[in-house]
Amino acid sequence: MTQPGPWGPPQPDQPQYYGAPQYVPGFPPPKKSRTGWVLFSLIAVIALVSAGVAAVIMLRHQNTPIGGAAETSSSAADAGPTTLRSIRLAAPNVATKPGSSEPKATLTVYEDFLCPFCGRFEQVYGPTISKLIADGRVAVDYTMVSILGRGDLKSYSVRAGAAAYCVADADTAAFQRFHAALFAHQPDESAETFPSDDELVVQANKAGAPDSVGECITSGKYRDMVNNAVKSAGINSTPTVLLNGSDIGDTVLQNPDPQALLDQLKTVN
Repeated sequence: MTQPGPWGPPQPDQPQYYGAPQYVPGFPPPKKSRTGWVLFSLIAVIALVSAGVAAVIMLRHQNTPIGGAAETSSSAADAGPTTLRSIRLAAPNVATKPGSSEPKATLTVYEDFLCPFCGRFEQVYGPTISKLIADGRVAVDYTMVSILGRGDLKSYSVRAGAAAYCVADADTAAFQRFHAALFAHQPDESAETFPSDDELVVQANKAGAPDSVGECITSGKYRDMVNNAVKSAGINSTPTVLLNGSDIGDTVLQNPDPQALLDQLKTVN
C-alpha cells in the first residue's frame, strides 16, 4: 500500500508517495495543509534515569486522532453499522469477466469529502469516470472515509461521508450527483465553520434523494463506520485509487490527465 508523503517527480533511490502533494502540474497550487494524511513528527524526550542521558524519539503518526482520542465514542451513531462497505456505481450493461457476473474493470476509490486533493482528483477525473460508468466500461466502488475528521464524530469529514451513505441507500444515482456536488462546493479544510447536517440534507434533496434521507443523516447512522474507515480499509492517504485491486494512485495522481486513467484501463485483459 502506498504510504503518505509528497507528490512530485521521481527522486533517485526514494520511494514515491502521493498522500500529501506539494504541487502537481495541472492542479491548482495547494493551500497550506494541516491534513491528517501528512506524517506528523512528535519529539518526546525520555529521561534515562540510570544513565542520565536524554533520548529523543521520533514518532510517526498516520491518521491518529488528535490527543489520542479513541476512534469510536458514545453517540447516536453507535447504533449504526460499523462494517465498512463501498458504494458501487455500475451500468446494467457493464462489461463482465468471461463466464462471470463480475465487472471486467473495477475502480476502487477511497476519498474524504474534506480532502483538497480528493477534490482535485474529482475535478480532473470525475467527468471521465462518470462517462466510463455510463458506457459500461467500469464499475466504481466509492468508499467514503475520514482522515481530516481526526476521530471527531461531529467533524464535517465524518458527517459528509456518512451522509453520502444515507443518500446511496436511497438512490445510487442521487449519490452520484450528491458526491459531485459536495466536491464541487468543497469547503476549505481550515474553515472556521462547515455545512451543517441540515444543509447536507438540503443538498441531498437537491441531488434527488427522497426526504427520508434526512433522518438518516441527522441521526448519524453511518458516522462510526466512516470514522473508522481508514483503519478498516488499511489505507494511509486519500485519494487512494485501485484498479482491480492494484494501486494505480502514483500513475493517475502524478500525471493528472484523464488519459492516464484510460491508459490504465487498456491494461485490463
